Amino acid sequence: MEFLFENPFILIAVIAFISSFFKKRKEEKPVKQAPRSVQQENRAQAERTSADPALAEVLKEEKRKLTEKSRRIEEDYRQLKQQAEQSVKALQSQQRAAERKASAISRTAANSKTGYPVEASGAGKFEQQKQSLVDGIIWSEILGPPRSKNPHRSLNRKR
Repeated sequence: MEFLFENPFILIAVIAFISSFFKKRKEEKPVKQAPRSVQQENRAQAERTSADPALAEVLKEEKRKLTEKSRRIEEDYRQLKQQAEQSVKALQSQQRAAERKASAISRTAANSKTGYPVEASGAGKFEQQKQSLVDGIIWSEILGPPRSKNPHRSLNRKR
């Protein structure tokens, strides 16, 4: 017996054996019930309802109400779907009409263009615009407020 306690390898093996033995025993204890199938549920419900005829009538009434409600919901859905399809068709026809109008307008605009004089090179036009820009700046200085109203202060005076 002392030999078992003195040798660590044998001690570890004995402890592992004992723990696995209790672990297996623990796993075997819980027995789980298998889930019931839909048919079994229906049978159980039928047995319960056959015992109480008043309860069966109530269940039949509830089922009838639910089916009626589902029919109403389906009918409402069909009506709303039909209205949506009609509005989509109307919008598509309006879009096609607008596209036809736009193409007709663009064709008439292309046919009735008055030939504006176009220069062969854009450089001359830019030079004319540049000169008119310079003239505009000069005239704004001439016609603007006098310099005495807004004089420049020198940096030396600020210090």
